[in-house]
Amino acid sequence: MEIQFRALSSIFVLLLLIFGVVWFKHMGILKEEYGRMCSTLITKVTLPAVILLTLTHADFRWNYGKMGFLLMSASIVCLGLGWLIAKAFRVGRPGTAAVILVAGFSSSSVLGVSLIGELFPSNKQLVSDTVVLSSLGMAPLVITIGTLIALYYGAHDLTPKQRRWETFAYFRSPIFIALVAGIVLGAVTNHDNWLVHSILDGLDVVSAGNTLMVLLTVGLFLQLRDFKGIAGLAVCVGFVNLIVLPLLIVPPAHVMGLEHWEIEVLALEGGMPAVSMAVVLCDAYGADARLAAKLYLATLIASVFTIPLIFLFGDLM
Repeated sequence: MEIQFRALSSIFVLLLLIFGVVWFKHMGILKEEYGRMCSTLITKVTLPAVILLTLTHADFRWNYGKMGFLLMSASIVCLGLGWLIAKAFRVGRPGTAAVILVAGFSSSSVLGVSLIGELFPSNKQLVSDTVVLSSLGMAPLVITIGTLIALYYGAHDLTPKQRRWETFAYFRSPIFIALVAGIVLGAVTNHDNWLVHSILDGLDVVSAGNTLMVLLTVGLFLQLRDFKGIAGLAVCVGFVNLIVLPLLIVPPAHVMGLEHWEIEVLALEGGMPAVSMAVVLCDAYGADARLAAKLYLATLIASVFTIPLIFLFGDLM
């Protein structure tokens, strides 16, 4: 019960921060235009720092490849379901990106790692492995496929040829450069070197602001009106993100013979609410950030009820 309380309290803290930003915007202290600056800083500065820092420190173990594969496979299926939902509700190209990203990605690297830390407080190695699992499973998809989806559907004023060319711009973006550099440096870098240590300390300072910047972006683009118009859409997206995603992970995990704690970790990682980076990517690449913010908020609120079900389901596994 205490673990469930801590998990839900983390959700409430995120909600409080988001609504705090909305209130500041209502009072005129913050403006929606600031959201564009935040999303630019995230995609070009803080997120690349997070990627580079995580991959440089990551101790990859091949036996976690199965777990990462399950997370990736389930997420890809949910991305496809998100596309079908977007087509059914006819949300347009910019809205399609928002629906796909919110339906297909969970915030395993933000909430999932924190929750595993609460579940296994004395097992620091497990928490470290969970960070690596997020790096192997959900995070690469968000960084690569998520960005490409936002680019493809967000470039709605371009011809198909121009859109494909714009999508290739990802491969020279700071996100992709950080991804490649992190993998290379993680394999060859000596962390005991004073220069490398100083650089990593600097990256740690920059990356520490990423979560707050993301929540600022969500709050700045969030419009607390016209929710009735997307109620059906939010229910469908929330069902895929919060129910279908973890259910796609657990049965194959049993078939693959994973240990009980590994299945619990996967279920919790997959059952987290939608990744807030969906809002940032939508804004950065011209998709519907306002719709993404509303759908993200819907999954965050709904997770208050679905996360206890995951704990109950975990007891029955």
